[in-house]
Amino acid sequence: MLTKDLLRFQTDKNNVSPSFVSPKDPELLGAAQQLLDIFEASVNCSTREELLESSKEVIDGSRCEAIIMRGLEKLLLDRTEFETKSNPKLLELRQKVFLRTSELLSQHRYTSLKEYQKQVEEEFLFSSETMGPQLYSDLPPYQQIIHFKPFSPVNLLHRYNCAQVQGLLLRCSTLELKVSDAQPGLLRQLCKYLRFHQLLAQITLDEDKLYHFTIDGPLSLFYQTQKYGLNLANFFPAILHQPTWQLSAQIQITKQKQLSLELDQTCQIRSHYQQFLAYIPEEIEMFQQTFQQKSQSWHIEQATRFIPLEGELYCFPDYTLTHASGLGVSMELFHAWHASHLTARLHQLEHGSESPLLIGITKKLLKDPLVKQTVENSAYFSRFGFIFREMPTADKVTPILEQLVEEETLFSAAPSHK
Repeated sequence: MLTKDLLRFQTDKNNVSPSFVSPKDPELLGAAQQLLDIFEASVNCSTREELLESSKEVIDGSRCEAIIMRGLEKLLLDRTEFETKSNPKLLELRQKVFLRTSELLSQHRYTSLKEYQKQVEEEFLFSSETMGPQLYSDLPPYQQIIHFKPFSPVNLLHRYNCAQVQGLLLRCSTLELKVSDAQPGLLRQLCKYLRFHQLLAQITLDEDKLYHFTIDGPLSLFYQTQKYGLNLANFFPAILHQPTWQLSAQIQITKQKQLSLELDQTCQIRSHYQQFLAYIPEEIEMFQQTFQQKSQSWHIEQATRFIPLEGELYCFPDYTLTHASGLGVSMELFHAWHASHLTARLHQLEHGSESPLLIGITKKLLKDPLVKQTVENSAYFSRFGFIFREMPTADKVTPILEQLVEEETLFSAAPSHK
């Protein structure tokens, strides 16, 4: 992700436009390759400080704009892993050196710094030149580079263009997305990205078969806006997989004025999300496993289809649960920044839905007086809702499911009246 000082954009009246680079620019490709070579060569043989010194030489010697080069460097640093684990032996050594140094200095018997350094060298068996790196190797400048995820210069430039948009989306209040010509698989993938990043959208389908997604931006919220903003920015690369799309967002770069960001598929940015569908977040996988172990008669999986709601609205739930009898139930989770979506969803469900939708809400949401009142007054939530802390548990969900099975059994056994 790029910091604000590395963003390049132009403003025109009420609009803002990112300043993209050409992934085919030979000069930029050459500069990108130079940076990539330095980062790849630094693994297991350089410190952070040494890497930044080498990178600075390339940036200073390049004819490309410095702000672009620094942006490329930032993106490469994000793909670099440094050794940050604390070393108990190092901490112990540092404490011994400090204590002994204090003792030596308190004796006032040294006439020069060299004389003092010689005494320390003799006692701890290392030279004064290497003393700093050895004693402070756990501090950022001396951290060793242990891994770097390489990719091609072309992909780095596409990643740079994507990061320009993401940096602006960190400062948006609303985001409107229109998707047309969407293949069912790609549309489901887009919704999975929404759920993966804990985002909720109001989804509608118009007469032209155009899907409309309305997502709150971080500036429209009052709770954990920084984390939510990162989630929203990280969602943008998922949009790039859609063949035809239009994005409109309100961006507030300064306090005085909001600007409109308009983008579509013609920006031709290549997404760096290729293997997302193969990855399941650890907390989701853990919940599915524990639930499956405790609820033998139910099968749980991540949701793969939309659920129609009242008023031509749709939702894409988190999970689908299927009972051995064939009864199917969906479940939607609401996190700390989903207050407005939760109240809207409960209002929709009070007016009926085709099948029960289980609603799970984090306990943090109840800190909002309006949400708390809405939940307490909701007849729907009293039947199909539950409260969780970080992630739901089988003990919270199972009683609701058992009640649904019991109701289904009683309904099936009841005599029909013709």
